[in-house]
Amino acid sequence: MNAAPRGHALRILTVDDNRETALSLKDAVEDFGDTAFVCFKGNDALELAASIRPDVILLDLSMPDIDGVNVARILRADARLAGVKIIAVTAYGDAEARQKTAAAGFDLHLTKPVRFDVLSDMLDLLRLAPKS
Repeated sequence: MNAAPRGHALRILTVDDNRETALSLKDAVEDFGDTAFVCFKGNDALELAASIRPDVILLDLSMPDIDGVNVARILRADARLAGVKIIAVTAYGDAEARQKTAAAGFDLHLTKPVRFDVLSDMLDLLRLAPKS
């Protein structure tokens, strides 16, 4: 890939307890021309997000320490992270799961296995939006 991103490059945090999934998403983000960060636990995501202030968080829902829904709720309560876009990355794509992520403050919902062309399109739209 390695195409120059359209619009501004994004700072993207990938959070998934499955290391293979997290690292493949990180590699894809870097291939898109964005800056990627990765962690494997919800609690680590909260600390890292506060530190790096990402533009986008790709957040798994099912993690052993704190699930993605609760991570999203905590992130949404942090005024320093008000502009971050949170994308659910999960095996659950039914209406109930989508309602749950929307209610928790997720902006978008991707089902696994992630199609990188769909992720690229989502990120293209976010890159073109004005920075807050």
